[in-house]
Amino acid sequence: MHIEVLGADGGKKSGSSLVAMKIGRSVLIDAGSASSLKDDEQSQIEVVLLTHAHLDHILELGFMADAAASLRDSPLRVLGSAASLKAVQTHYMNDLVWPDFSRIRTSSGPAVIYETIVDHEWVELPGGLSAMPVPVSHGAGARGFLLRSPSGGAAVYTGDTGPTSDIWEEASKLEDIELILAEVSFPDSMTDLAISSDHLTPKLLAEELRKLDRPSAPVFAFHLKPWYRQEIDRDLSRRLGDRAVLLMRGDRLTF
Repeated sequence: MHIEVLGADGGKKSGSSLVAMKIGRSVLIDAGSASSLKDDEQSQIEVVLLTHAHLDHILELGFMADAAASLRDSPLRVLGSAASLKAVQTHYMNDLVWPDFSRIRTSSGPAVIYETIVDHEWVELPGGLSAMPVPVSHGAGARGFLLRSPSGGAAVYTGDTGPTSDIWEEASKLEDIELILAEVSFPDSMTDLAISSDHLTPKLLAEELRKLDRPSAPVFAFHLKPWYRQEIDRDLSRRLGDRAVLLMRGDRLTF
């Protein structure tokens, strides 16, 4: 199964793209940069899987909902933790900041439906993809995901997190981990800020990976603050060598 990186940055500046990952043809993880999809691609998205409700991860969810009302014959499904979905409905798509598309009817029903997913339980998604939400150390109802492709390959997707434990414990139960997609927001020189804001640096990520102990699994880092890309890249290389690379828009992974 393919993962197409629509955006991998954790901040906005010229040339950056906020986090959004397309898996197969029909699933998005987060919607920071979802508008980069062409009309025909956007019409094929059936599910948006939210890691959490911080703005850089939901920024263009509202525009996806707007498009869904016009382009789709069935509702756009938005899946996430109860806390993240409540935040979206209360503070974003609330008929004040943006229309509540769950109350806007199309010929086939509401334009958007919200579905709470249960921690530590697998949910079946379009295209044969399965995902397990796992709480991580970050705010706004944050969850990471374990992913399984139809071929049996597995991937770990941390979402935004500081040092954590549950996701690595769950991942250790999977035999065929082919990819680890992990957030790295700050360089090692900003470790205090990373910890206080529940994020990782290359040094902290290296410590997290020891909890999983799968040294052969490649690591793809995302959510970097774009102002520090070169410093993060240098620190990541020093900590993990050729095992880890920084993701950027347009990258394509397979698991």
